[in-house]
Amino acid sequence: MSGTANDELTAIEATIVSYLTAFNRGDASAVVAHYTQDGVLISPNGPAVEGKDALTQFYPRVFEAVDFAMNYDIKEVVQTSADWAFVRSATDGTETIKATGDVLSAQYQELFVLRKSAADGWQIARYCTSKIILTS
Repeated sequence: MSGTANDELTAIEATIVSYLTAFNRGDASAVVAHYTQDGVLISPNGPAVEGKDALTQFYPRVFEAVDFAMNYDIKEVVQTSADWAFVRSATDGTETIKATGDVLSAQYQELFVLRKSAADGWQIARYCTSKIILTS
């Protein structure tokens, strides 16, 4: 693989690691900054959140309700064209419900679709996350 391709894959992964790090510390502004203007979040138990304005309203509510202590594992980074890529990751850790203090184990799987622009570099265009429900 050429150096340029490796540089792109590194930049793509760095975008997601930066997003996940901001998410873990509950930094709503930094989280939203990783999205394209028309970015979409598809998360468990709710309708899609479409566009940066809606995301700007959504994420603070999440972080007001829950603290996250998650570990992230990047499983796959694929550049599909000059300006599109996807990243698949897995997450596990704990979620603390602020209203009750309950600490819950949590596992997720994620798929990020990224788009590159000349002005902003790689950003999240679509993000789909699903919670893994473990049964005994």
